[in-house]
Amino acid sequence: MKYIDYEKQVQYDTLSKAAIRSRILIETLSEEMRILYVALTRAKEKLIITGIKKDYEKQKEKLLQQIERYQKQDKKINPILVKKYIKYIDWILLVYFYEQTNMGNIAELKTYTREEVLDFCEKIEIDDINILEIMEKQDRDEMGIEKIANLLNQTYQYELSTKIPTKTSVTKIKQGEQEKIEITFPSPKFAQKEESIKLTGAQKGTLLHLCMQKLDEKKNYDLEAIQKLMKDLVKREIITQKELDNMNPIAILKFTQSKIWQGMKQAKEIQKEKPFYITLPAKEVYQEEVPESILVQGIIDLYYINKEDELILVDYKTDFVQHEEELVNKYKKQLVLYKKALEESLDKEVNHIYIYSTFLGKEIEVLK
Repeated sequence: MKYIDYEKQVQYDTLSKAAIRSRILIETLSEEMRILYVALTRAKEKLIITGIKKDYEKQKEKLLQQIERYQKQDKKINPILVKKYIKYIDWILLVYFYEQTNMGNIAELKTYTREEVLDFCEKIEIDDINILEIMEKQDRDEMGIEKIANLLNQTYQYELSTKIPTKTSVTKIKQGEQEKIEITFPSPKFAQKEESIKLTGAQKGTLLHLCMQKLDEKKNYDLEAIQKLMKDLVKREIITQKELDNMNPIAILKFTQSKIWQGMKQAKEIQKEKPFYITLPAKEVYQEEVPESILVQGIIDLYYINKEDELILVDYKTDFVQHEEELVNKYKKQLVLYKKALEESLDKEVNHIYIYSTFLGKEIEVLK
């Protein structure tokens, strides 16, 4: 890897990286030489090699100067030159000029200018033809015209399949429709003044997710302990002070007082932020009659197996809502996908699905 100085915002190669690059170059050149050798030794009677050079005479003069500077070593071309010239035609020219006195009976070098090459080519006179005029004089073939029109205007039988992606994410699937994605490229954080960085609702939600993920189920939390946890994240440079100022520790404290948290403290197994992939028929996602399947990816916020050996699925939501039904109606389809993926992965039935609303400060059971 490269060495990166985050304070100065610079990076450069380490000695080990430079050594590996040099080794790779040598091995690559050796392999290319073997390929060239095989090509040169397959001809039975005569081998014709062609190559193109821009300003050949100037390059030839420079090549001869290099040959004079770097003498052979143990009757072999100097490795410095071999690495300096890395094209087949250059290697061939190196051999030719090093051994020019002995090449008379072996090889002949010919050079041609672009103009000379064009003179070798057969010249064909092209008449000036008016295609439209010729077509107007032809008899109209109505059946032929109709056939062409049908071909040009035909509708592709599987056009819908070409518009459906082969891969999507759970967050893009909402009520069976694909949400439009707007891609923006904001300035990187290091180029912005920290006080000018404004957090969006989604970013604040991500921060809450992060803190809830860092909670230790073996501990008992009060407000002071939650605030200490958040400050530790700043010290460890996981979040910034600006991000800390935008977070609500009380929302996290309420989660540690929830039924879900009490279940986690006695759980047999707990898994957080688990990515998954599941293949679904496209018609289940888009309500379109197409035979294709779609690879759907997502991340499950939390699942655990409680002391009764029940599998509990939990999804955190930070939406600003007035009623529980809003969250259930909005995210039920996504949670059904999570359930299906989890059951296929663990070969175990999901017994309960909960949405934990950080805004309402309570768990909402979606599936009993």
